[in-house]
Amino acid sequence: MSDTLIQQLKTILPAERIRSRLIDRYAFASDASHFYMVPEVVVQPTSIEEIQKLFLLSQKTKVPITFRAAGTSLCGQSITNGILVDISRHWRNISVEENGATVRVQPAMIGDYVNRVLKKFGKKIGPDPASINAAMMGGILGNNSSGMCCGVQYNSYHTLKHISFVLPNGQIFNTETPNEHERFEREAPQIFSELTMLHQEILNNTTLYRKIREKYKTKNTTGYGLNAFIDFSHPLDILAHLLIGSEGTLAFISEAVMHTLPDLPFKLTGLLYFDSPQTACASIFALKNTSAAALEFMDRKSLRSIENVKGVPDKIKNLCEH
Repeated sequence: MSDTLIQQLKTILPAERIRSRLIDRYAFASDASHFYMVPEVVVQPTSIEEIQKLFLLSQKTKVPITFRAAGTSLCGQSITNGILVDISRHWRNISVEENGATVRVQPAMIGDYVNRVLKKFGKKIGPDPASINAAMMGGILGNNSSGMCCGVQYNSYHTLKHISFVLPNGQIFNTETPNEHERFEREAPQIFSELTMLHQEILNNTTLYRKIREKYKTKNTTGYGLNAFIDFSHPLDILAHLLIGSEGTLAFISEAVMHTLPDLPFKLTGLLYFDSPQTACASIFALKNTSAAALEFMDRKSLRSIENVKGVPDKIKNLCEH
C-alpha cells in the first residue's frame, strides 16, 4: 500500500475512519458473492464534503473507489482492490413523510428497519429482496432491488420520488430542489447535452424504442436501466433513474425519497400440489386471476431439498418423483 495515499487520505478523514491494517482490509474484502479482492484501504466518510474529496483524490491518484453498504448482493459489486468506501457505519437517517405516503432514507438504512418504522403507518417500501433483513437502501437503490412480491411495478425504480446524489466531478444535485432542472442544464452542460442526444436518438429509432419498452416490462437488472430514456424527457430525471440499478458506477446516492405501499394487515401464503410441472404451469393464468401478489414454482428437486426440515408437512416426502 502506498504511504502517500494514506497521508493524502488523512487530509480528508480522521485516522480512526481510515482502515489500512491488513486485518481490516481482509475483514471488508468479501461480500455475498463468490468473488474476492482485497482493497488497498477502507475509508468511512460521514459527509457529502468528504465524498467529494474522495472522488477528487481518486481521480488525482488514479486509484478507483467503490462504494459499499451491506454487501448482500451476489454479483460482487461491493469489492475492489482500490479504495473501498464503506458507508454502512453512518448515513442512517430516516424520516417518514406525508403520513407514511413517502419515506426519506439515507443509504445505510436497512430495508427491514425502514419497513418497521413504516409499519405504524400501515405502509412499507416497494422493494422486497430476500436479503431485506440485512440489505441497505444504498444497495437496494443501486441494484434496483425488487423481490418476490413487488415484481417490476413496485421495484426501486418505479417507487423512487426524489433522489440526491454526488457526481464523480463533485457536483451535487437533488431532484427535489426547486429550479434544479434548470441548474443541471446550466452547470452540467456536457452531461445534459449527451443525455438529451441519447434520449432523442432512442425516440427516433422506433425499433429500439419498442425493444426497450418490451424489455423492461419484465424483471431486467442487466446493465443500466435504459427505460429511463423513454420514461422521462428531462436529462436530470433520466440521470436520476439511471442511477437506480447502476450499482454505484455513476454517482454516490446520498439520500432518496421513496413512495410507499400499503402494508396489508392480513396476509396468506398457500402451498398447492400439482401432479406435474406441466399442470402447474398450465394453471398460472388462473392463479394470477386470484390477485395473488406472487406465485412461485418449485419442482420436485426443490421440495426434496427441504422435505426433512422441521415443520415441513410430511406430505412432501410422499410426493411423486417427477
